[in-house]
Formats: sequence, structure tokens, C-alpha cells
Amino acid sequence: MDSLKKKFMWSNLKASRSLSKPTLYVKSINDETQLIVSLYVNDLLVAGGDRELLVNFKTKIQQHFDMSDLGLMSYFLAMEVTQAEKGIWLSQKTFAMKILNKFSMENCKATSTPVAVGEKLSSQDKHEKVCETTYRSLVGCLLYLTATRLDIMYVVSLLSRFMHCSNESHFRAAKRVLRYIKGTLSYGMLFTKAENLKLVGYCDSDWAGSLDDMKSTSGYAFNLGSTMICWSSKE
Repeated sequence: MDSLKKKFMWSNLKASRSLSKPTLYVKSINDETQLIVSLYVNDLLVAGGDRELLVNFKTKIQQHFDMSDLGLMSYFLAMEVTQAEKGIWLSQKTFAMKILNKFSMENCKATSTPVAVGEKLSSQDKHEKVCETTYRSLVGCLLYLTATRLDIMYVVSLLSRFMHCSNESHFRAAKRVLRYIKGTLSYGMLFTKAENLKLVGYCDSDWAGSLDDMKSTSGYAFNLGSTMICWSSKE
């Protein structure tokens, strides 16, 4: 990937590398973003509002590399993409079903919330230890799912704190998230067209909520227009 990125930068495509996202390149004309290119290993995603510019970009880059144009994106890195006139729909339904099958929860009873009301988890719980490899694998899968499922961000962030000391109470809480996912497989994100792209942010915190060190959990979410574009939950 490093070689590909270097060649990309040295080419005459005149795309600037993002300072915050090393695999993201932006081509601007008159200080307006016209083209966005995202790299993952040897795969590229290209987005832009000018169809002629997109065609020219693909033509030029194919002069530098042997590439196949797969057309309009519909699936990428376990993310399903549906592009229509009303907007773009992102989901990870297939990946979510794979998680359920992997942990033998495909036939579980669904629940309406990802975490029980008032539940507090601690590393000091006197519960029997569970296999850390299995627990880490489950939490890792759930973390990947948060790419389109901000509704589980808080509880997955909470579960990730116990990777080194997982016990039955932590694993039970993680399986509850799977039960919630079972009932919400159709959930995803819709990016709609909008005239007014106003940026609105929200924040909240669970003040001194940790039973282990009394640290707070803070979270934020930002909307651009009608769509959530950025969210986080961390201690």
C-alpha cells in the first residue's frame, strides 16, 4: 500500500493527501472539493459531483496502474451501499448476520435495547472468567459494526474496557447486544439530499460512571443536514 500511495502522490493527478486521514486524497479546484479518493490496500473508492471529472480521473489513473472499474459501488469492506434518487443507504446487514452465526446466536430471541437499564459493569466482578480470545473476537466484530450502527456505540465502547479481564457478566452483556442486533438487522444509515447542510452537534456524559476508577464516559454526535456523520463514546 505504501508503494501505491507514493506513486499516487507523484503522479500528475494533482490530488492532495489528507493530514488527518493518510489514505484519503482530495482534488480541489478553486478551493472547492471536486473529487475524493479513498485507498484501502489496492482498492480505491472515488466520489465526486462532476461526472466528467470522475471519468477523466479514472482514465488517467488507469494509465499508471492495471485496474478494473467495478462501476457504481454496492459493497465495500462488509458495508452494503444502495444508491438511489432519494439518497444513499449504508448498512452492514450481511456482516451482522455473520456475527450472529459465528457466535451461535442466529436463533436467539431478540431484545429491544442493546444494554439493560442501569447496568454497571466492573473488572472487579466476582464472576467466572471466560475465554478472552472469544470475548475479544466478539467485541472486535461489534466495533466494526459501529461503522453504520451508532446505536450500539456506547455499549460496545463499554465492553471494550474488559478485554483483559472478561468474565461471565461481560460476556452476557455482549450477547445481549447480539440479541438486539438480531431484532434490528435492517438498521443502517440514509444520506439524503438536502439544500441546507447545517452542522449540528450533541454531547453527553455519564459523570464518574465507572465502578472501577470513577472516570466519566463522554459521547458526541454530529449531524450534517439530516444525517449523522460522526459519533463517539469513550471513557
